[in-house]
Amino acid sequence: MTMTSDSSYLRTLQAKERLHELEMAYCRGIDRRDPELLRSIYFDDAVVQHGNMFTGTADGFVGWILGDFVKSYELTAHYVFNEWYQVAGDRAEGEVHRISYHRISEPASEIVAASRTFNRYELRHGVWKISYRDVIRDWIQERPVDTALYNGKFAMEISRPGPADRSYEVLSIFGRGPIDGA
Repeated sequence: MTMTSDSSYLRTLQAKERLHELEMAYCRGIDRRDPELLRSIYFDDAVVQHGNMFTGTADGFVGWILGDFVKSYELTAHYVFNEWYQVAGDRAEGEVHRISYHRISEPASEIVAASRTFNRYELRHGVWKISYRDVIRDWIQERPVDTALYNGKFAMEISRPGPADRSYEVLSIFGRGPIDGA
């Protein structure tokens, strides 16, 4: 590799790492109900198309997802699986496969769903963020909660959706609010 291709390769790797961090921040923002963290992954003029459930601004999406949508769930957990990014200068695109878990208390049921996001990212003033996100569903299942699994030999503290989650107690560097560099 030449010096030019080395630096170009490193810039691409750094961009892809930042895009990955944005996706991880999305999951944590939803699951910990942290609106400032969620807002910080999008540019102010970003557009979000969340299936047939929501279309609008990123700020509107954050208000909707943390307001009306997740209020009906006592717990959510989002997991990122496949991520594929293409970087072209100050623009990038990514396809991200995600599985999400939603638990409802009454009646006790859980919804597990797979989705893919199609994202456009931009580098503005030295910061990568999402400028457009479109989400489609791959599959979805609903089933009753087997409460016996949460007791006995599998017993552990259960995650909490907001700032009372144990992670804030155990991980001193993980605060609430915007992602670093936002």
